Amino acid sequence: MIDEEEPILEKAEGTEIEWNAGKNLTQKIMKKKPKKGAKSSKPITKTEPCESFFNFFSPPAVPTEEEELDEEEAEELQEMMEQDYDVGSTLREKIIPHAVSWYTGEAADLEDLDDDEDDEDDDEMMRRGRG
Repeated sequence: MIDEEEPILEKAEGTEIEWNAGKNLTQKIMKKKPKKGAKSSKPITKTEPCESFFNFFSPPAVPTEEEELDEEEAEELQEMMEQDYDVGSTLREKIIPHAVSWYTGEAADLEDLDDDEDDEDDDEMMRRGRG
């Protein structure tokens, strides 16, 4: 059931990154030596996609209404979009406002303190619940 209060992600748009030649972090360049007896002695170059943070900027394509997805494809697409939404929200709410602190390492120290406080709060709640 859909919660009326909860925002619904309808579409996602990414910004295409214009990589310098040979610097694309979303692709692996594989060079293979040709087999012995091959006509050409040049190495064979093959480009393959790879896992990267920067894939976040290329969101999954949502099919138009004419194109239908089966249930499994729809669930997979929904999961990917929810994951992207969570990453984007974390970047917007926790990383960007404290970018300098993350860069200097201060934010990691503060996060450790927050975790300790959360543990103490959990302990207090457990004691109250048992009492």
